[in-house]
Amino acid sequence: MKAAVYHGPYNIKLEEVLEPEVKAGRVLVNFKAGSLCGTDMHFYRGDWRWMKRGRIIGHDACGVRDDTGERVVMVPIVNCGHCFFCLRGLPTYCLRGKFYGLTRDGFFAESKTMPPRALIPISDSISDEEAAVVEPVALALRVLNHLQPNLGDWVTVVGQGAIGLLMTQVALMKGCRVIAVDIDIDRLERAQKYGADAAIDATKVDVAKAVREITKIGSDHVIEAAGTKQTVEQTPFLVRKAGKVALIGESKGYLNLEDADEAQFLTMYISPVEYPAAVELIERHLVDVKGLITHRFKLEDFEAALQTAANPQEKALKVIIQK
Repeated sequence: MKAAVYHGPYNIKLEEVLEPEVKAGRVLVNFKAGSLCGTDMHFYRGDWRWMKRGRIIGHDACGVRDDTGERVVMVPIVNCGHCFFCLRGLPTYCLRGKFYGLTRDGFFAESKTMPPRALIPISDSISDEEAAVVEPVALALRVLNHLQPNLGDWVTVVGQGAIGLLMTQVALMKGCRVIAVDIDIDRLERAQKYGADAAIDATKVDVAKAVREITKIGSDHVIEAAGTKQTVEQTPFLVRKAGKVALIGESKGYLNLEDADEAQFLTMYISPVEYPAAVELIERHLVDVKGLITHRFKLEDFEAALQTAANPQEKALKVIIQK
């Protein structure tokens, strides 16, 4: 069968691999659609190099169960349920966990064997391409649920890529006032279309000064979703005293905390816990993922999809891979 295999930076190839063996406790899922993630692109560009060569990539996808014909979303994290972290409700950090597409072969293959508990059935109200963009919705839910903003709180989202735009949507859904920050006018316009209260073009104004002018005291919550060292280092100057900062896109950088009195800084990652709720939000059209899709490719054109996602001139948000 065909699969997208990682061999190093700028060397992810679609090639023939062995068909998966369906062992006890597993079911075969036939690939329907998936989406490229920023994580995939970090490995493609060589920003991150720890993935095992020969690994099949992809961790956000849907398919059809071979045994029942049921359409399902595949959850990329499988945890043991009884280690130190699992017993404390933190399955992401399971000591025996598997992360498909990173530490285990992923979803960009014609078929994949999965444990049934890692499959979420989907209804006819959600399309294949929408079901291929569940991970960033689950992440946005996890972040906003953890921040626990009050109604009317200011949430500044730095970076309006696919993840940032979904952070913006979920924050608005929770009754927050949102300040969208980016260097791309098209992405800022998208954020305003979704209802952002303010949009700041970081190429034209001092972001920290603009946030202070809007909020008077600084933002109650700041979400870094741009994924750069520069934006990480900017966050202490955006948050109010005793506010909260979630570092999502990147966590490296020097934090000057001189004036960020009692502010809380945290990193957050995807968890399987929010996946069912994320699927429901998409099915009920409470968040828009279809509007984030800018490019579509067949699995056989996977390498062209990577090149498109890596090309700034293409202005890609979500690149969909279809069977």
